[in-house]
Amino acid sequence: MRYFLNLLLFLSTLGSYAQVGIGTTNPQETLHVVGSVRVESSPSITAPLGLIGADDEGTLTTINIQNTLTLTNGKVNVQGNVLYGIGSQDLGGITYDGNFIHDLELGLGPGEPNEGMSVVKVYNLPANGKLTGIQDGVDGLHLFFYNVDTGNIQFMDESDTDSAGSQAENRIKVLAGSETISGKGCVELLYDGTAQRWLFLSIHD
Repeated sequence: MRYFLNLLLFLSTLGSYAQVGIGTTNPQETLHVVGSVRVESSPSITAPLGLIGADDEGTLTTINIQNTLTLTNGKVNVQGNVLYGIGSQDLGGITYDGNFIHDLELGLGPGEPNEGMSVVKVYNLPANGKLTGIQDGVDGLHLFFYNVDTGNIQFMDESDTDSAGSQAENRIKVLAGSETISGKGCVELLYDGTAQRWLFLSIHD
């Protein structure tokens, strides 16, 4: 009887205070697992893709995610195509200040033809030019400026004194000082609303 009472007391103490270690002899939590963990899905879960999280009560449960995500070797990736809206802009009517183009209008503003477009094809460039600014930038706007003609367009950094011909919020940060599309080509720009500048990201010429 004494042995039974001691065993009962031991089990009661174990249930209240014990920490269980799997793969470790020094558990730091109630359940401390060192190594990989495998969870068998319930019959209601048919997809091989899933994430595990804790609910409000701390119970581990599956998290539903869209089928556009894939899980490969522990990394979540987006699958499928990313579509960009493509617009166009005729540059035949632009004006030059010498050979500089200031505050270029691409029709990106609200209600304009290229509002919401990520790619703008420009054509009919009257002559080679140096571009110092683009109108209607909004925070986070990702723009591919695609020149489909043979004329050269040089993108000027805001530090160039001639960039003062464009409004401050339309100017461009070009780390190299300037970049040129030699005929047909594309540049990638991002508008930073905090800095109120276009950021020149890359050129594909």
